[in-house]
Amino acid sequence: MKGRSVPASTLLGPILDTYLDSAVAIIGCNSRGMERYSCEFDVMVLTGDRRAPSSLRIGDAFVDLLFVSEKEALKPRNPEHAMSIALAKPVRDSSLVLSTSSAANTAVFSESAKKASGTRLASALKILGRAEVALAKRALVDADFWLLAASYEFAYARLLSKECLPCPSHLLAQLRENSKGTQKSFEGVSIGCGLEAAGRAGCGARLEGVGVLHDLLREGSQEATLGSAWPKVRTEMLNAKAQELITRVELAECYSFLGQELVDDMMRILKLNPKRTVTSLTSGRDALIGERLTRQLGLARSEKAVKDALGVVREQVSVLSRTT
Repeated sequence: MKGRSVPASTLLGPILDTYLDSAVAIIGCNSRGMERYSCEFDVMVLTGDRRAPSSLRIGDAFVDLLFVSEKEALKPRNPEHAMSIALAKPVRDSSLVLSTSSAANTAVFSESAKKASGTRLASALKILGRAEVALAKRALVDADFWLLAASYEFAYARLLSKECLPCPSHLLAQLRENSKGTQKSFEGVSIGCGLEAAGRAGCGARLEGVGVLHDLLREGSQEATLGSAWPKVRTEMLNAKAQELITRVELAECYSFLGQELVDDMMRILKLNPKRTVTSLTSGRDALIGERLTRQLGLARSEKAVKDALGVVREQVSVLSRTT
C-alpha cells in the first residue's frame, strides 16, 4: 500500500474525522513494526456504542476497525485483547484513556499471555477429539478440517506461552523465532496444517477456494439477515496479502495464512448451517461446496496422512500442556 510512508494520523484521517470524540489506536502487526507492504491497519476505536467490527479501504490502504468500550479497554475479558491493547500505538488519545488502558494491560501482560495460551490449548484438545471421532467414522473431510483447526489452536497456544501475540500472516515466522530448542513443535504445526502442499499451485488453488467461501458468506449473511453482508473489501484484502506472499516466495506462510482464513470461514458457514457437518457441506445433493472446491481448499488428505498428523499434533499438545 502506497500510504506506508504517510503518517498514520494522515492516512487514517477519515476515521479520525468520523469518530471525532473517540480515542483511536493502531493494534496488530502495524503497532509492532512487523507489517508487510500489503498488511491492513488494525484500528481500535474507543466508543460508547456497541458496534460490529468492519473493514474498509482508504486509498491504497485496507483497514479493519474494532470498536471497544472504555470499560473493555481498561479490563478486557479476552486475554488476547488485553495483550493487543498493551501493545497498541495511540493515534489520538486526548483523554489519555488509551495510555491508561495500555499501562494497565502491560502490567498484567504475562498473566494474560498465560491465560490466553491455556484457553487455546484447551480448545486444541477439544478439537483434536472431534477430529479423532470423525476419523473413526471415516468422515475424512471432517477429520481433515478439525485437524487443521486444532493445529492452528496449538500454534497460537505455543506462541502465547512465549508471550508472543500471534499475527495470522506472520505465523510461521513467529513460530520459527520462538521455537528455538523446541523444533518439534514447529514441525507439528507444519504437519498438522499440511504445509507440504504449500507450492505456487497449492497457494493459488486455496486462494481461489477461499474466495468462493467468501461468496458463500456474503450470500448466507444476507439470507440470515445477520446485519451487513460479508464485505467485498475482506476478499480484496485477502487477495492483496496472499499475492504479496506469493511474490515474495513465502509460499508456506501464504498457505498457512489461507488455511487460517479457511478455518475461520468454515466455522462461520457452519454457524449459518448449524445442522450440517463439513462432510455434508461438501458432498451429496445439498452440497454447498463440492468435491472440486474441497480439493482446492486442501481438505483432501488421505486417511493415513490425517491419522499420522493427528498423532504428531496430539503429542505436541501434550508436551506443551506439561510445560506450561
